Amino acid sequence: MDWEIYKIENRELSAEIESGRIKLIKSLVTEGFAARVILNGRVGFASSTSEKEALELAQKIARISEDKLEDFPVEKPTKVDGIYFKEVEEVNSDFIKDQFEILISSIERSKVASAILSYEVTSVSIKNSYGLDCHERSTYSSMLLEVVHNGGSAYQICEGRSSKLNIEETAKKAERLAIISSKSKKIESGLYDVVLMPLAVHQLFFYSLYPSFSAENVSKGRSQLAKGKKIGELTLVDDPTLPNGLMSCSFDDEGVASKRTILLDRGIVKSFYSDWKYGKILGEITGNGFREECSMPPSPSPSNVLFDVRTKSDLDGALVIHSLIGAHTSNPISGEFSLECLNAEFNGDGIKGAMIYGNIFGLVKNLEGSVGEVEQVENTVTAGLRFRRVRVVS
Repeated sequence: MDWEIYKIENRELSAEIESGRIKLIKSLVTEGFAARVILNGRVGFASSTSEKEALELAQKIARISEDKLEDFPVEKPTKVDGIYFKEVEEVNSDFIKDQFEILISSIERSKVASAILSYEVTSVSIKNSYGLDCHERSTYSSMLLEVVHNGGSAYQICEGRSSKLNIEETAKKAERLAIISSKSKKIESGLYDVVLMPLAVHQLFFYSLYPSFSAENVSKGRSQLAKGKKIGELTLVDDPTLPNGLMSCSFDDEGVASKRTILLDRGIVKSFYSDWKYGKILGEITGNGFREECSMPPSPSPSNVLFDVRTKSDLDGALVIHSLIGAHTSNPISGEFSLECLNAEFNGDGIKGAMIYGNIFGLVKNLEGSVGEVEQVENTVTAGLRFRRVRVVS
């Protein structure tokens, strides 16, 4: 019998803010175990708060499982910098109150409708019967913010590995967008040049394009992509070794060492991100076997996806979209999307009730250039992106 034990410990201190006041500050500590067992080539998976129970359940499931796996990995982990900051472990309620004061004092004309400040320390360990035994500790801080102004509203997020978040800058941006939103008006339907700002880029691409680069989806015929196919001129790189990256790690959730993978090179499909199982099927293991949570087995998932756009552009004459509603409804196989714009502006005016329609593969071919500074939003590392002739319906 071959076995694997995954253990995760998470400690979080967070504050919920409503109507400009701290509603509560809470501390949460969680621990979980997940086990996989291979019996006669069949793999069983189970999770529990007990290592022993998870292992026993996985053995029982392996006896009746139809899922197959040959073995588990044994690799020397990569060393990635900037994913752990001791200062986050020292965050306390007084620190959170100080950050709250910075937030409130940064808003001059509007109100904070809601916000969540969160500081997390996570420890992961993986061991298996092949001799793998690796450990890593990481930190993560974030602020989710909604600001309102005379019927208008805006949503913003800032994230980082250290406890030093760009709270003031994020709050001022949210306030500006909320004020614009309060004076928004309709726009005529038609074809427009559109600039998606980093948050909107992540929302659209995470659901409509990233799944096409999953080795599992490719293996099961759920992707339109194949190596050598060309879609536009965009370069995409999956890089879990990025210093200070929000999704950086020394190894994935199966213990495979992290490495940089070029997905698209000037529009040409080069690789797919894979976990251990589907990487073996396609002949390239990239170290992208991640778990959405402890109770789920690892599957191919993106880490930090870097957008490399060589041409620079601007905002002139474009519909600028800061975020989108309904991105999860995009079709990950066909690439079709129909999304409502949130916090959009055109020639300095706020725009309401607009929706963008299209296909992600066609959209990528109409990429004109990048706009502004590079930011990271969850998995996505990008500047704003300008696209030609996007269908807008109002």
